Amino acid sequence: MLAADDVASVIIARNGTWLGAMSLQKLLYYVQAWHLAITNEPLFEEHIKAWKDGPVVPAVWHERKDKASRRAAAQNVENVHLDVLASNLIDVVLRTYGSMSGEELSALTHAETPWVEARGGLPADAECRNPISLDAMARFYRSHRKLGGRTAADLSAVGIQLRTAEDVGRVDVEALLSSLGDDGMDAGDDPWGGANLQDGSELDAKGIELEPRRSYADW
Repeated sequence: MLAADDVASVIIARNGTWLGAMSLQKLLYYVQAWHLAITNEPLFEEHIKAWKDGPVVPAVWHERKDKASRRAAAQNVENVHLDVLASNLIDVVLRTYGSMSGEELSALTHAETPWVEARGGLPADAECRNPISLDAMARFYRSHRKLGGRTAADLSAVGIQLRTAEDVGRVDVEALLSSLGDDGMDAGDDPWGGANLQDGSELDAKGIELEPRRSYADW
């Protein structure tokens, strides 16, 4: 089984430039959670703890405190052996969640059952070192979320296949918003608007279209 820090190296390398400490922890969590949901097996063996700022792998947290350790160019991933599913899964997680800041990802995990259950009713700002249940992660993302517009059952059945996105040019944001009207601006009861749970790419049987990601300041 892989070490969590090896998976972290791949995430950093594929994200580009460098990655904030909080963002890294949350992306590592979502890779593990979706691997569990799809395969019913963890990708790495280290426990994820329900810290007050969201899920954290303590060993990776301490190993990656220095910003230099989170630079893409500093990663040596030649000896990290991923199977096709795990490799593609990391890419899809980055496409789905990678445009969010560390603070946004933290807030998202706070609203999801696995982290909440692991804390056992503690106040949001209370220190906690309880592990997040692997079973809770598998059940929640299998039953309540989609990745790239597909359920864990779909991804388990057909696998995760990727294709290169076509260049669609620069989006005129003002024109797009104007065309939506007032109704298009109403996010309803979901403050995230669902954008954090599914990437907005057009999907087909061949895979998931690549979307650009934003960069954020360190945390």
